[in-house]
Amino acid sequence: MPEPFDLAGTPLDLHPEIGQLLASAPDIEARVYRDGEFLVREDEESQEIFVLLTGGLVVERAPALPGGPPAVLACLTAEDGVAIVGEMAYLGALRRTASVRSAGMSRVLRLEPAHIDRIIEGFPMLTRVICMQFSRRLQETLQSLSRLQARFALNPGRRMAQDGEVLFRQGEPAGELHQLMAGALRLERGEGVETVTPESLPQGFVDLGAYLRGGTHGATATVDGMAFLAVLGAGDRETVVRCFPDLVLKAMG
Repeated sequence: MPEPFDLAGTPLDLHPEIGQLLASAPDIEARVYRDGEFLVREDEESQEIFVLLTGGLVVERAPALPGGPPAVLACLTAEDGVAIVGEMAYLGALRRTASVRSAGMSRVLRLEPAHIDRIIEGFPMLTRVICMQFSRRLQETLQSLSRLQARFALNPGRRMAQDGEVLFRQGEPAGELHQLMAGALRLERGEGVETVTPESLPQGFVDLGAYLRGGTHGATATVDGMAFLAVLGAGDRETVVRCFPDLVLKAMG
């Protein structure tokens, strides 16, 4: 378990804005993580942001195959400058898209959403770091989409959807197939509501069976926070069948 540490009694070379932030928000938690301890875990619901002060962090996703190694997305060290993790869950109101664990012993600041709001209001350097990292995560998503296009000869449209935007409604013709690349959606069926993420959907596809049959949507899909999607038209059905035969068989079964 992480332990608190005394900032005042620990000699640290802090960036001036971090020092100003700590002075304006003395309730910010300072924590020590041992080697291998997790700051956040993939798919959990939390919105804290962590500022690395000393040591290193590893950002990783669950293995693509059961029993395989995790996919390492990034390795961060305090020597690289101001390093911040967790911004995707805050800015997009999303579930965690990756796990973050300590590499060796690390010291971090744990910021709650109220602290982050304060940063955006009055700390331009820290805001710039958060926005740059958020932009980098979106770029990684775009690159994943490009690799998908190259592999399967699909040509989906790209769409960034905002909180509360309705992608489709229950009973409407399923003329398009939405593939959730990042973010979360609320699926409403009658009185039931389910929140889905890319990890909880088959290849990220939403209502695949209705699209393949040319039927109507069985739920209303609303963006929860922010979402990045690939959108395939009715003319892409044959390509989807050719590229994802196992998923198609399951969806049509």
